[in-house]
Amino acid sequence: MLALVTDSTCGLTRNEAAELGVDVVPMGYVGEFGHREEGFVGENGDYAALLAASRDVSTEAVRPSVFERAFRAHLAAGDEVLCLTISSRLSGTFRSAQQAADAVGDARVTVLDSWLTAGALEFMVRRARALANEGHGAAEIAEDLRELRGRERIVFSVPDMGALSRSGRLGAIRRAVATKLNRYPVMTLREGGIVKLGDGRGARGMAEAMVARVPEGASELLLSHFGPRGVEAREVLLAVRARLPHAHVRVKDGGPVLARHLGMGSVSLSWA
Repeated sequence: MLALVTDSTCGLTRNEAAELGVDVVPMGYVGEFGHREEGFVGENGDYAALLAASRDVSTEAVRPSVFERAFRAHLAAGDEVLCLTISSRLSGTFRSAQQAADAVGDARVTVLDSWLTAGALEFMVRRARALANEGHGAAEIAEDLRELRGRERIVFSVPDMGALSRSGRLGAIRRAVATKLNRYPVMTLREGGIVKLGDGRGARGMAEAMVARVPEGASELLLSHFGPRGVEAREVLLAVRARLPHAHVRVKDGGPVLARHLGMGSVSLSWA
């Protein structure tokens, strides 16, 4: 049997994780409120208020020891293990998973950098489970996912570039405060790094620019909002329904760890 392990930025609910047979290991965040672990979607309380009330909030990658415990438990049960993590260019979590696999020293453990996060990582986990149910092994599934991750799978936007700039994850993207000109940057993840695609004027223009990146045949989409669901998420949902009226769209809270780096009011759109 194939055991799947991923991190909490994948955005699964507790029930979804149980149905998919996925171990979701928590990332952490630290502020004046102390240390907290990111839970399943819907189980993080009013994290927006916590983050807003703390002057300095940092996030923590999953520790290698946490991955190692999960790997050893599945190996003891006779399972192969496939671990999918948030992009290594966004977090040290992939490196932790690699260290854990090295410590275990068992060829039945495969660790893959998804180059993704949020809904796009969830869709990758779902594909892995579907392939496993068809009888494919970890190595074969990992090869399929390596090809998949090279395609555009997610777009996102932030109302203010300040949080992303402070996070140090912008790379070569020039710092700008989008809302000063009522313009929202539209970005994607390419080989795990943030790439700017363009701009949208106002929340509606941003939504239309995001949805324009979705392939015509996409039938499953996931809209993630970071912090309370606001006008940005509403406009993206309306734009999806206008352009892809037959697509199934789920809406989820993106969780505190990604919210810390993207900023409140940010949105992402992923597709299968």
